[in-house]
Amino acid sequence: MGTRVVSIKNIKFFFAISMLALIGGYAYVSALSTGYRAFIVIHASILFFAGIAIFLRNIKIFLLLTMIIMLFLGFGWHFVFERLPFESVLFSEGIRIDTVDVILMICYIHWGLGLAGKNTVIRPIAIGGKVGIAFLGWIIYVLLSSFITATNLPYSLYEFIVYMKGFLLYFYLVNNINSEHELKIVIYALCAGCLALALYMIVQNLTKTNYTIQGVLLRGEAGPEGFRSAGFSGSPDNSAAFLVNIFPIFLVGLFLVKDMFKKTLIVVSMILTVLAVINSQVRIAQASLLVSVLILIYVTYRRRWMSKGQLVASILTGIFSLLAVIPLVYVRFATGSTGEDRYALMVTAYNMFKGNILFGVGANNYNFVVRNYIPPDLLEAWVYTVHSEYLLRLSETGILGFLFFYTFVIIVIVAFYRATFTKNPLIFIVSCGFFAAMMGSFIHRLASMYHYQQFFMLQSTIYALCALTQFYEKNPGFLKKENI
Repeated sequence: MGTRVVSIKNIKFFFAISMLALIGGYAYVSALSTGYRAFIVIHASILFFAGIAIFLRNIKIFLLLTMIIMLFLGFGWHFVFERLPFESVLFSEGIRIDTVDVILMICYIHWGLGLAGKNTVIRPIAIGGKVGIAFLGWIIYVLLSSFITATNLPYSLYEFIVYMKGFLLYFYLVNNINSEHELKIVIYALCAGCLALALYMIVQNLTKTNYTIQGVLLRGEAGPEGFRSAGFSGSPDNSAAFLVNIFPIFLVGLFLVKDMFKKTLIVVSMILTVLAVINSQVRIAQASLLVSVLILIYVTYRRRWMSKGQLVASILTGIFSLLAVIPLVYVRFATGSTGEDRYALMVTAYNMFKGNILFGVGANNYNFVVRNYIPPDLLEAWVYTVHSEYLLRLSETGILGFLFFYTFVIIVIVAFYRATFTKNPLIFIVSCGFFAAMMGSFIHRLASMYHYQQFFMLQSTIYALCALTQFYEKNPGFLKKENI
């Protein structure tokens, strides 16, 4: 037998790889020792890039799926942050980079490279009709009005930056969902994110621990009503808003899907979502969910996507479900506050609006000036952001901004309603589900801020789906093409 000769080149290569492994291992262990956030970032990055490698041929689908699911997690970090001197929650406390923003940037790079390498365009770049024009117009109005009235302009700019990130997400989806397959991916991702959030909130309730996605442990109890599951974001109200906006998609899908396995999966998802909403103990979310369900059943039956048998079964199931959850809801109403602590907030918000009728006090500026508008007899009351999106928008953007924003919301709702006349089952699921959710939101907005940075990104996605339903209804043949 001959002897194997080991070359100097192979020895150098082995030495280089060994040193890189040693350095990489040391960096890995050191990073993990810095805390929970580093653990998530490192392992999530490994999974993300592994997914890119596996789905390289369908990279756009992978990015879409991952980005939409990440909306529900809200994992990110601030590179500009100022600790607030008061007990409250601002829409934005600085400039924050989320995982959604990072993936969206990759999506734009991929889109740009695709446009540069194509001789023909699938369809012209569009803003999304009336929905996109109203969306962008409202954002510009908020910025300009804040320059006029805001006493803390940097915080208005922080809010504006979030709005622009939402619009960029909207704009990408409007111009890059080019087939029925891609539209399904977005819907599947929304449902998967909702299910993940619901499961996490149920686990929180079982363990009586409220860890946020950032690794922060929150106080488990909130007043006499006891434990409230706070979800990934640490806010029961924000998490409940996510759940009740996606639940109608599950319900309308249940009526249209024929496969029994998928039906079973949908039913399980619906049960878990309802349990999570109950665990959040957000009463107004429960009320808005009920309104959404009633509207959805009515529209689905009128559009003949539901048989009489399904209608009767839905009514009976609804009655039994209400009977089952009434004891849980009763405990929340009986042991929790009845809203008396929010009277001072409502009076203060009204005074703020009355003193700044046209343009308000500026976006994200409510809490910086709130003490100037508290009635003298309520100076010792709970000073917090008002629990009403209507009053909050009146206070911060004035009557003009209020009318502008809700005109935009009505444009979206009307567009969804018109799309419910479609003959395409997928378009009907999207349009009817979100039409019902947005109608229910009018109740939700009454006693909730309904104005959270993370939730706004979901709203931007819903606005994009609205613009897409309009496009597909005008171009029905386009949706059948598999332009992937």
